[in-house]
Amino acid sequence: MKIIKKSVAILDLFLSSDGDLSLEEIAKLTRLNKSTARRILLALIDCGFMKQTKRRGKYSLGMKFLDYTKALKQHNSIMEVAEPYLNEVGRIIDETVSLALWDGRNAVIYQSIYPSHPLKVTSYEGRMASLHFSSLGKAILAEMPEDELRTHFSNNLRRYTQNTITDINDLKKHLINVRQEGVAIDDEEGFQGVRGIAATLKNNEGVVVGALNILGPSIRLTREKIRECIPVVKDYALRISNALGYNGEKKILG
Repeated sequence: MKIIKKSVAILDLFLSSDGDLSLEEIAKLTRLNKSTARRILLALIDCGFMKQTKRRGKYSLGMKFLDYTKALKQHNSIMEVAEPYLNEVGRIIDETVSLALWDGRNAVIYQSIYPSHPLKVTSYEGRMASLHFSSLGKAILAEMPEDELRTHFSNNLRRYTQNTITDINDLKKHLINVRQEGVAIDDEEGFQGVRGIAATLKNNEGVVVGALNILGPSIRLTREKIRECIPVVKDYALRISNALGYNGEKKILG
């Protein structure tokens, strides 16, 4: 059991890493000695869960995870229900459209549809979304009880741009507005030149299961354009929720 937990601890590092990691970095971050970390990494490489580009090189996730991603998509009812709606939103707004699923701890991008523009924002499938600055993360956080936010954040939040909310109390105030509006906006809070809009998806029990998210370059997704897109995002998030059994009142766009 201990070796399984150690293996998972190593794999979890790559969920938040921006790139490959060396043996020294892995050992330090997991607090494992180097020999133990090396033995686990070799076993994970043999199973296809990790790869090493060259001898003594850095480590990265292996292709085996793509098999699990494919299987998860094929057997996920939310994905099956939501996909035609995602395609419709993509045609209407013509920007990157993503569906993220929420497991109670993490918001993970499960499907993305891209516009035909040469300049577009990429939303990688399988990547965890940061909660305190991304539109989909903030949409989900707004549904949480205030005391539950403490389980996800300390007082100081990491800054990514000059627009990032870095104080937990400021975030709480911001989430009140998100809750009232029913939609969250990322105004270049994670990446300069990128804006986003998101609304939550709920199941037949009224529980948040994910979020519908729009991303685009700020040169096209202007604040005026965002105001135009908000009703569409809210409407289609509700349509998907209704299709999942949610009994909320359906809003019809004029």
